[in-house]
Amino acid sequence: MGPALLLAATLSWLSPLDSKFTVNGLPWLAENKGELIRLPHRLEAEIPKPVWNLGLSPSGGRIRFRTNSTRVAIKIEYPSAPNMVNMHAFGQTGIDLYIDGVYRSTAVAPKDAAPGKTVEFTFFADLPKQPRDITLYLPLYKPAKVLEIGLDDDAVTTRPRRFANPRPVVYYGTSITQGGCASRSGLSYQAILARQLNLDFVNLGFSGNGKGEPVMANLTAEIDASVFVLDFSQNNPDLPSLQQAYEPFLTTVRAKHPKTPIIAITPIAAANNNPKFQQFREHIREILNKHIKNGDKMLTLVEGYDLLGRDRLDGLVDGVHPNDLGFQWMADGLAPTVAKVLNLPPPALVNDAKITVTPSTVAARRQQIIDFIWGPAGLPKTKPTLGPDGVMKITMEAGQENSTRLLQPKQKTNKLILLQHGHSCSFEDGAGLDHATTEFLKAGYAVLQAHMPHMRPGDCSTMPHGELFNLKLANGNALKFFLEHLVQSLNTLKPKYKEIHMVGLSGGGWTTTLMAAIEPAIRVSVPVAGTIPLYLRTGDSVGDKEQYLDEFYTLAGYPDLYVMGALGRKQIQILNRKDNCCFGEAQQKGEYEPAMRAYEKRVQETLGKSGNFRLVIDDDAPKHMISPQAVQLMLKEFAQ
Repeated sequence: MGPALLLAATLSWLSPLDSKFTVNGLPWLAENKGELIRLPHRLEAEIPKPVWNLGLSPSGGRIRFRTNSTRVAIKIEYPSAPNMVNMHAFGQTGIDLYIDGVYRSTAVAPKDAAPGKTVEFTFFADLPKQPRDITLYLPLYKPAKVLEIGLDDDAVTTRPRRFANPRPVVYYGTSITQGGCASRSGLSYQAILARQLNLDFVNLGFSGNGKGEPVMANLTAEIDASVFVLDFSQNNPDLPSLQQAYEPFLTTVRAKHPKTPIIAITPIAAANNNPKFQQFREHIREILNKHIKNGDKMLTLVEGYDLLGRDRLDGLVDGVHPNDLGFQWMADGLAPTVAKVLNLPPPALVNDAKITVTPSTVAARRQQIIDFIWGPAGLPKTKPTLGPDGVMKITMEAGQENSTRLLQPKQKTNKLILLQHGHSCSFEDGAGLDHATTEFLKAGYAVLQAHMPHMRPGDCSTMPHGELFNLKLANGNALKFFLEHLVQSLNTLKPKYKEIHMVGLSGGGWTTTLMAAIEPAIRVSVPVAGTIPLYLRTGDSVGDKEQYLDEFYTLAGYPDLYVMGALGRKQIQILNRKDNCCFGEAQQKGEYEPAMRAYEKRVQETLGKSGNFRLVIDDDAPKHMISPQAVQLMLKEFAQ
């Protein structure tokens, strides 16, 4: 039996439209009945013929899935052989496979490609049976029918990791936008940037034909985007042509999406320094500045020269189109802007692998953190009134409010647990907080229930956390809004309790990490699915802005905070292996447990005999929650 027959006998072949797979980047896929093209058939007669033909190439389309298959293969049909001058076969026709964001191999059209001729390619056939995220990047400049995808018969295949934002970044533009002249489909600047920021994207670049026609403006505006990136102008023959197209295109998109960020890019450098491109740059600046001056705060201008300028012409293939180096420069230059408008973490997070605090310097570092968060006045001294219903209402700077709720056990004791929820408005949402509350009360602990900012009943998701950092403050940093309701509540409660512990889930686990670092009265702290060091975080486990704020985590990285929260006390960090949200095995790249155990060991070695830091990986929790087993573990730790 030959290799091809053996492969066919041992693989299960599935349609790319199988529910095991996710197709991204082709917004009209369902409308087009699964055809892997970029434009909707209903508008074929209205779309310029060259644009329609270019739209048959699925640039930006991706097939994504998570599988433990030891091999992945593909069957493809191409309409014709590779035929471009400035892009070789891999760049024009290739389907790239990436494993956990790292390139592996490329399927490519052969010289005799023709309708009805099936190309079969094995991306890999020698990997261990463990889960990994797979992304197939579809061709940039050639139509392709993906007939089937081959996986092990017994492979477990599930949905891939979530994107940092559920809506795609939508790019409209020219051949540069389409991907000319990347050497592979995974190396367009949009694909590079998407991997850097863990974002979905749609590519509406049309080689030589990105001219901004009204039909294309309306079509672009159909998409529910997180950001629109307008990267067109060079295909317009002259300035009058651009003047007729550019502002109407911008106005059309803005009318349909009044609150969506729009980024406009002026032309990048070209070797011939075509004078019309300078005219185009000036016109785009004029239009953008006018709209911004008239109150459009969601517009951002990016100079193409800042992405690929006259000093970077080695980034071009033919004097006009970027090569891989040029696209890398473009992605690197544009990513911080996209991250900023979406309140996403920057491509490079603070490297907090090194522990910079010691037991002898903890007190000084704690004061530095307090000064950073609240300014020279230090911790707030306010003592809110405890109402008859157990509620304390907290008022803070910049009109911010929160509240906490104290629940008493049947027999009052001098023991208190701060219980902080994450991104939910209820303690009865199936995440185990209601069960934890019940068990803590039964064990004789008073429970102070607390929510994150704008995550409480009657005030749920009214302000995204990233926007808190845009508020004008007299002193300190917006991190205060995540901690001050607890600090003020403790001002009232500390005299009543001799034993105080803290537990938090998710964002509440993050809060627990910070509170334990600044409040020595917390004897045992238990963050659940709340934090891991920044150097270990991947795209969908980065968190909201408070979790990665550069200026704060440069002052104290997460391992520093763990040392501070465990010095003279105890911190038990719980991660759920099966977590479907945060810091579980599915969210991490590479080996999971060894990486976590490595930082656990370093923290405990730093503490020595002066503190207790322990990492527990919970195999019982089926999802993002506090499991009943974790609650029993906590009660044992509190009692010791």
